[in-house]
Amino acid sequence: MPPGGWRLKDLDSLNGVYVRLREPVELRDGDFILPGQQVLHFEEFSEQEAPLGPASTHGVMVFGTPEVARVARLVQYTTEGLGRDVHCLYRSETVLGRENGDIVFTDDPFLSRRHASIRIDGTNGLDSAKGMGGSRRHFVLQDLGSSNGTAMRLRGDHTLVDADLFRVGRHLFRFE
Repeated sequence: MPPGGWRLKDLDSLNGVYVRLREPVELRDGDFILPGQQVLHFEEFSEQEAPLGPASTHGVMVFGTPEVARVARLVQYTTEGLGRDVHCLYRSETVLGRENGDIVFTDDPFLSRRHASIRIDGTNGLDSAKGMGGSRRHFVLQDLGSSNGTAMRLRGDHTLVDADLFRVGRHLFRFE
């Protein structure tokens, strides 16, 4: 074994290399995640987008009840590499799944009923706004014990440990 262990590195590939999560991991703006067969791009709202409120005309809210503040979004990508659906995150925890959750993908046989969650860590809900007083929201991705796991695209080198699973294209590898 090389000093420091075996390292996995994406050589700037178009589709990336995805490593299956063993524990919760912090999501950063621009991360790609792979629950089941869904390719999702995580995007935090910019400071310009964050304060948007309900539309109003002549002091009347255009579409009724004001929206709950959104803080980030997941953009679902198709096999053609195009963003298709946009899912706004506004809860302190958002559950992804096939049958039960806040965002469901009913046609994905590789997703578990309740597959993964994204939560805002270190806050009680959405109380601490990004940028206020230098604080920043921390988003945490966690697999919920799914059968096929949740993977995240590498953002640098990854030190491999025994039984790590990683995906390159449609191929799944196990490191031993």
